[in-house]
Amino acid sequence: MLAVIGENVVDLLPDANGMYRPCLGGSPFNVAIGAARQQIQVSYISPLSQDNFGRQFADYLRQNGATYGLDSFSRCPSSLALVSINEQLQPQYSLYRSGIADRDICADRQITALPPACQLLHLGSLALESEDAPRIRQVVAAAKARGIQIALDINVRLNAVSDPAAYRSFVLEMIQQSDFIKASDEDLQLLFAALALPDAIATIRQTAPAALLALTEGDKGAAIFWQDHQIRLPVITAVPFVDTVGAGDTFWANLLAALLKLGLPDASQCHAVQLEQCLTRAMLAASLNIASKGCNPPTLLQLDQAMENYQQSQV
Repeated sequence: MLAVIGENVVDLLPDANGMYRPCLGGSPFNVAIGAARQQIQVSYISPLSQDNFGRQFADYLRQNGATYGLDSFSRCPSSLALVSINEQLQPQYSLYRSGIADRDICADRQITALPPACQLLHLGSLALESEDAPRIRQVVAAAKARGIQIALDINVRLNAVSDPAAYRSFVLEMIQQSDFIKASDEDLQLLFAALALPDAIATIRQTAPAALLALTEGDKGAAIFWQDHQIRLPVITAVPFVDTVGAGDTFWANLLAALLKLGLPDASQCHAVQLEQCLTRAMLAASLNIASKGCNPPTLLQLDQAMENYQQSQV
């Protein structure tokens, strides 16, 4: 079972007519939906607002087979993100994160919400805001004391945090605490501005030597580094290419789902063929997401069919 902590954000996506369309998102929330669509048991344990968007978030969790793991809604409003799409079809975000619902919780309440059957706790992105670090530290320590493993999506957001230096420091601290880590090449460039990509990868691996590191590199593909395992695969091109909103979240949700279905093995228990299969599923899921507007992770049936078609095309 997977528990998820982190932001739920209403993405305001631009339409061709110049108007904005609200879409439910936020990186950790997207991961919860993506994993649930792969029929993983998921509990989302950050607060939702009592406003109309918060109710929509709760309905969306339920419709996709996930649960809202708290017993009440916050009086604070839902967070908003104004999204623009650049010439490379990459999303750019202007975020509104002060006094919002998903940060309206104490550590004790979030610890209590960890499900008894939880195997893996995912967090990252704006959950790593340094102002929230004391709470996150307590929750992660309590989870690890119960034998729950930690999944972290670095997902660097320097333009949305109060103190970039403190934020970087806390990201590095959480990397040290994590068992499964995702980063993009852009994340590592922002986090380690003075380092070339291979050196940034080496720094992550030295900081968390037992952890799996999944690296996404846009049109160059993706890779897994896990102790003696090093697997690289070329990009699976999306047809059509619509936008990349939520692609990284979909990739990570599906990689975690595949690993959960293997029983969260450690590196010595996992064969290279199994890891390559997990990575292929994650990359194909991201490709399917890119082929539709906004974040729309595939269902298990859709991904299974796409995997079958993809494998046949490789023969």
